[in-house]
Amino acid sequence: MTIFTLALLLIAAAPDGDAAPDGNAAPDGNAAAPLPPKPAHTAPPAAAPPAAAPAAAAPISLRGTWVLDAEGKPIPPGSFKRGLQPSGLVFRKGELWSVGDQRGEYPGHILRIDPKTGRLIGKPVLLELPATVDGEAEDFGAYRKIPNSDYEGITLVQGDPGRLIAVTEDKIPWLADVRIGESKGALRASIVHLTAIVFPAGLGSWRDDPNFRFEGCAVSDDSKTVYLAFERAEDELPRLYRVSTEAACSGKPVTPEDVPLPFASIPRRPGKEKARLNLNDIQFLRLEGRPALLAVLRDQERLLLMDLERKEFPRVVDLDLFDPAGGTIEWVSPEGLAFDEATDRLWIINDPDSVSSNYRARGAAAPEGPFADYSPLLFEMKLSSVLGK
Repeated sequence: MTIFTLALLLIAAAPDGDAAPDGNAAPDGNAAAPLPPKPAHTAPPAAAPPAAAPAAAAPISLRGTWVLDAEGKPIPPGSFKRGLQPSGLVFRKGELWSVGDQRGEYPGHILRIDPKTGRLIGKPVLLELPATVDGEAEDFGAYRKIPNSDYEGITLVQGDPGRLIAVTEDKIPWLADVRIGESKGALRASIVHLTAIVFPAGLGSWRDDPNFRFEGCAVSDDSKTVYLAFERAEDELPRLYRVSTEAACSGKPVTPEDVPLPFASIPRRPGKEKARLNLNDIQFLRLEGRPALLAVLRDQERLLLMDLERKEFPRVVDLDLFDPAGGTIEWVSPEGLAFDEATDRLWIINDPDSVSSNYRARGAAAPEGPFADYSPLLFEMKLSSVLGK
């Protein structure tokens, strides 16, 4: 079966969008940690020596800011769409960029966000293909037949602010090589290559659910390697993969290489022992000169520091996430992560859960207000507080 034929079959199946966190991952009913004044930055203790299990830090409590349109209004949901549904996050030239997933109002669009206000900057920018030509790549033809490709991750190519890579999860997993430019004063985002991801032998998603596949992506600081986060495999543990940037942007099918890490050593979060482990967005950084990744874990509402050279997890940070008024939330679903080392800032954005009215104030029978609008929340903190500096 060709990729083109597979795309047609998948469209006919009408994808249901993002999967809810599994039923065992429900937030605990215990009282949340005391909330400090906004912005809430709680400094954790110094990192413990590296060990098989990650060193735990004190929970960090954060109040979010509603992410709204440029005029400060929510993006209301429809019969299928669920507001913005931002996935992934990067910091570029003073702006935060995310990408709309398949249940969003703007699927396959870059969402530019003001990190100070949480408002969109201008109109969403479509990730667009070149004009149709005879003999074009088969993947381009398949992509054109999917009105809402399921983008879940976005990353900048280091040293080239005019280039980014994005990854899709459901339907057909692709790596999109995107070039950023301007035309008549407007920002343009052009897909120049689509590279199909071939699953390594034996790899399957949790419960065979296509919404637990490739979720996040990051590029190394030498721009030679693309890291891919596989959200959760059949054994209830995530995976990390890598592929050369050249192969990722080749337009030819690529099978990523496993990066072995001891995910089974990560203890479940106290108070959320039933929450399974997800690996969602990832960002590359250096840890005492060694290559490392910082990841956000959706269901457990945590940040995880991964030392790629030593193949260990030196630090895990629990997050207590609140709405702007300090209220507790069911199913926060933090899925995007970005930071700016120069200013010591880190941002997290959630992707409001689109299933069964899960996204609501804790204790509420149904979503109301911004929760009913599926308005995302943007959280900000010090990067150094996560790294234990």
